[in-house]
Amino acid sequence: MKFASCFLLCFLFFASCISDHFSVGDNLVSVKGRNMIIEDCTVELESHLGDSSVTTGLSRIFEGRYHSPDFGVITAHSYFDFNPPSYSLSEFAPDAITTVIFDSITLILRYDNFSYGDTTQIQTMNIYKLQQIIELDGRNQLYTTSSVPVGEDPWVTYKFHRPAEHWENDTLLELRLPDEFGLELVNLMKTQSDLLKTYDNFRTYFKGIKLSPGVDDNAAVNSFVINNEYPIIRIYYTTIEGITTEERKLDMTVNSTTAFSQIETDRSETLLYPLGYNNSLPSAETDHKVYLQGLTGLYTKLSFPDLNEILKLGKHIIISSAILYVYPVLGTYDDFTPLPTNLSLNYLDENGKAIDIYVDPSTTTVQSGTLVEDKVYNKNTYYVFDVTSYLQYELGMIGMYKSSLQLFLDDTDKNNTLKSLVLGDSSFSNEENRIKLIIQVVIYDRD
Repeated sequence: MKFASCFLLCFLFFASCISDHFSVGDNLVSVKGRNMIIEDCTVELESHLGDSSVTTGLSRIFEGRYHSPDFGVITAHSYFDFNPPSYSLSEFAPDAITTVIFDSITLILRYDNFSYGDTTQIQTMNIYKLQQIIELDGRNQLYTTSSVPVGEDPWVTYKFHRPAEHWENDTLLELRLPDEFGLELVNLMKTQSDLLKTYDNFRTYFKGIKLSPGVDDNAAVNSFVINNEYPIIRIYYTTIEGITTEERKLDMTVNSTTAFSQIETDRSETLLYPLGYNNSLPSAETDHKVYLQGLTGLYTKLSFPDLNEILKLGKHIIISSAILYVYPVLGTYDDFTPLPTNLSLNYLDENGKAIDIYVDPSTTTVQSGTLVEDKVYNKNTYYVFDVTSYLQYELGMIGMYKSSLQLFLDDTDKNNTLKSLVLGDSSFSNEENRIKLIIQVVIYDRD
């Protein structure tokens, strides 16, 4: 429905039910004012695809594969390398009186609190050895589109099941690496090889690893902690000195500055298939739905092309209030893919650059919408935004001066998760999931 038609219906409806007319003036001038509420007017929505996201410097790395009916197949790989082991010469020196016997070597990952998909399914993890060292770009960054070559076949492959909270060992995933690798490292320590003296030297020998899911997995994208403690490669060994035997361990810590995640998307079987970096998809072309998702760059553009129809109501028009309600589409979220807690609403200038909208120009509080969730009937779940100041500014703008809004996840979710959201436009089939803009105006007519 076009704004003009919708506006006329609203006018006819509310003209009969609003009676708070008033007048101001003196003996020479009389000005009559009346209040009006305009509801159910069309807001134009489009799905857009932003640039790749930076994944270095995050507190987590991603691995896994999940097939979402709305967002397609999402595959996450992670890449990282390690510092050389710090070992004791009293144990590993050629003339040491202690005998070192290698036992095993493992990769230890620590689960983060984020996952996307069905974590009850058995998953595959392929560990590859990197064929090239990880090199950051000129900005010391790497992105969701970055990658590093690996061998054709995995170094090792494991099946695993992400534990539920409070299970035994519910925080760590320990995977055994080939014994040959551990024996090589022990021999390098025993010979005090130059390869172990510096990080740069070490990564010419061991360039790092890539974690990838199975090509047929359809379970979940996991996140793992990346910091100074995890991931680690741990060498288990036994020392013998005289009649004393002791089990020991030695850790190689990750170099967190070069760790990054690659996110691949296959949208060929979704309504988003035609979407590319240089085009947009109006909601009318995607069953009256639009899409948002962190890290993959999906966001929604909102515009109000027929806002100036309001000016036809009277001599002087003032927007006194404008509230935007955004409703997630029922059935597109569940316990495995929960709704984002907050959304951000940004102003897009004439060049398409996002600029924060402030609730109060005198403060630095960014306009955001917090999820209001109906967990009982699941019918009245929404985000709400006050767009009064924005529409006040836009009223009367024409042509190249008109702007639009960007709806996205807040910075925490946008840059650090795969949380997602599907929204219905004002023509969506389910009326309870349609976006709503409620505008209150004051109309002044001079006698």
